[in-house]
Amino acid sequence: LLDFFGGVVDLQDRQVRVLHPNSFIEDPTRIFRAVRFATRLGFDLGAQTETYIRNAIASGIYTQIPGKSNKVPALQTRLRNELKYILQGPHWSQALALLTDLGALHCLHPQLTLQAREWRQIRLAMRWQHLFDPTQSQIQSWLLILEALLASLPNPERRQVALNLHLPDLSQQRLQALDALRVSLETLPRDTPASQVSEILGRSVQPLLILVAAQSRLQQRRWIWQYLHHWSRVKPLLGGQDLIALGYPPGPTFKTILSALGAATLDGELHSPEQAQIWLQKYFPLDTAVSRHNTLNSEFEDPHRH
Repeated sequence: LLDFFGGVVDLQDRQVRVLHPNSFIEDPTRIFRAVRFATRLGFDLGAQTETYIRNAIASGIYTQIPGKSNKVPALQTRLRNELKYILQGPHWSQALALLTDLGALHCLHPQLTLQAREWRQIRLAMRWQHLFDPTQSQIQSWLLILEALLASLPNPERRQVALNLHLPDLSQQRLQALDALRVSLETLPRDTPASQVSEILGRSVQPLLILVAAQSRLQQRRWIWQYLHHWSRVKPLLGGQDLIALGYPPGPTFKTILSALGAATLDGELHSPEQAQIWLQKYFPLDTAVSRHNTLNSEFEDPHRH
């Protein structure tokens, strides 16, 4: 065994040690790799290695990284890959804590850090994903953690970091849309009907809803929980075939009728198909629907009528 750099001793001492003092200045991804190996193997960072990391970060060299993203895209790609490896592993929280302690998150953005609030948001996002998307069919866990971390930055900065790291387009779009959805929910009165809240939430995909829930106040978080857990699964008490059986002519108005039926069901106004039929006659009378259908057909068949 040829061991010119004392690797056997490092293994015996269970420590990760860098070879030369400029190693981290040359390539910041080595910081993330060192942390990944240390947390995965249960090793410590050597005292000298930790000093080199802190000195490299304190030098301010990493504040230039975002500006170099277009010139050196491979650097950002390597950073993203290291983050992915870390966040995919079972020790991702220990690794993030160590990166935070070292100040290494500044390699991504000078304002990026992990305080108690950000930890709560990340853990909430992970719990909700486990409940609502256990197979990670909507978004992979590592990407959700990273998006929840970046969500703590102001909007323009978070989008730029996502762009620098070459995150997927959908990821960048979620980070861009996060604030608008959160604010739109915060402006709603507490007694807003479930159907109105559902209409707003139904325009967004599940990963975005989870990110917004993690950042929102209790009332807005309850709404999102209700939507994911129950409201999004509520169906109208009558379907298209029921409308046809009742004599309603098929056509564009079906969508309007079924949407209104679904809203009334969601808001607790209707509890049975019989109630739905009574409600239907009140708000969408059969004779009116037939008359409107005949008028539309007549206009379509005779475009020169008017």
